[in-house]
Amino acid sequence: MIRVIARVRSLPTAMIVCAYAAAVLTLTWLTQDGYLGDAAYGVMAMILLAFPLSLVGTSLYGMLKDAIIGQKHDDPTYGWNYDYSWDYVLMAWPGIVTAVALALLLTQRRTRPAATTVGWGLTALVILVGVATTFDGWAPRRPYGWPFLVYGLIMVIGLIALRRSALRDAVASGA
Repeated sequence: MIRVIARVRSLPTAMIVCAYAAAVLTLTWLTQDGYLGDAAYGVMAMILLAFPLSLVGTSLYGMLKDAIIGQKHDDPTYGWNYDYSWDYVLMAWPGIVTAVALALLLTQRRTRPAATTVGWGLTALVILVGVATTFDGWAPRRPYGWPFLVYGLIMVIGLIALRRSALRDAVASGA
């Protein structure tokens, strides 16, 4: 994926999009495997990271789960009879769709100013999740905030490099 994005436009775009996608996938993994404690913390963090689509994903979670999984087990005390890996997909899809949309916005010259604004907003949210997790009151959750701070730093570097390359392109074209 990095090579495809880098070939289309630039390495900074690949850095931004891949760091954001990695933040979403890391949050999904930490939430589903229970490293963040309860799932509510991870779900709230995902609502922040992929804001507009995560509201849709959260509200459609039960319906999508029924459509993908199908039926309940015959024994009501047994619970759902399905592969739990679908929970990863159901939690991560809003963030992955947001990453793809960001990649499409960043690769279009016409939408680049709006895309950089969205990129800075997503970067701020990734850093916010990292800071909130790192300095959380519950000590076992604290070490898991550092990856989000690193992803946010990578996104900041990519956005600065993207701005410099855009300025260089503007100067070279004589605009």
